[in-house]
Amino acid sequence: MSVIDETQPLVSILINNYNYAHYVGDAINSALAQAYSNVEVIVVDDGSTDNSRTVIASYSDRIISVFKENGGQASALNAGFVVSKGEIICLLDADDLFLPEKVSEVVDLFKSHPGIDWVFTESAPAESKDIVDIDLKVLFKQIFDKNPKSPPRKIDFRTNIRNAELPNFTPSTSNLCFSRSFSEKLFPLPEVRGTSGLAICDTYINLLAAGLGVGCVTVRNLGIFRFHQNNLYTTQEFDKKRKIRAEILITTAYWIRVRFPEFSKLSKRLFVRGFGTYLKSRSRNESCEEMKRDYLSKIAFQEKVEISLLTFYYLIKP
Repeated sequence: MSVIDETQPLVSILINNYNYAHYVGDAINSALAQAYSNVEVIVVDDGSTDNSRTVIASYSDRIISVFKENGGQASALNAGFVVSKGEIICLLDADDLFLPEKVSEVVDLFKSHPGIDWVFTESAPAESKDIVDIDLKVLFKQIFDKNPKSPPRKIDFRTNIRNAELPNFTPSTSNLCFSRSFSEKLFPLPEVRGTSGLAICDTYINLLAAGLGVGCVTVRNLGIFRFHQNNLYTTQEFDKKRKIRAEILITTAYWIRVRFPEFSKLSKRLFVRGFGTYLKSRSRNESCEEMKRDYLSKIAFQEKVEISLLTFYYLIKP
């Protein structure tokens, strides 16, 4: 378990960006505008081909900039973590935003729940056009004022994860916060880009967080999840979304089994879902094929039969 000792611990906000030149400035501004003062903002550009790098460079020494070749979201997060110094790590996608109170509330949760390893928050959804049309200070206040007074929940889901129970409290990337000592159990992430760039993403991170540590969940909206036409996952057509989902599940299952064999039951459940989704997609993905072969080659015959039967059931299930 983690302990945050400092009165005002340094908080690292890690922003990962790929071709979001139209949005990354808003994300950076929201990180720089935190009410909590002891913050470092790290922006990793993952080989963008638009003018993202020009936007990021314009912030000069107000942020820590990392420019790298394209390698997918996991590689961008790894690059950001390597240069970070904070005792608390908060992740932020380049098309999302933090409310000004985000970091201060996260720090308070770590302090008021000694020993927790992670904090999961929530974000209010907003259309990109609405974010452009309204003053952000007004929008932030509207969201913050509507927040429920519900107390946070301390959660120990470690045994559940070992038994392959899937949590219902795991949010998207921009709502994930970890103590540094706990982050070192997660990082470096497997640098698997996949066809979508999201093969290793928040699914891998939050499942392992729930399995390896104790945390705190708040239902308060402390950020904005931006809906726009360029969302890589949320706005895709059904068939494309299914292909991406299959890749994420298979990759997550594979790497959990490789790095955390104690979660083999969870890995098997994810693999069955991923392989079933992959077959339903009726598409071929060489990366998925390779992981499938390697995964099956390392398990006993009886488990292979069980996976085949469960996959068949998943396929015929409506």
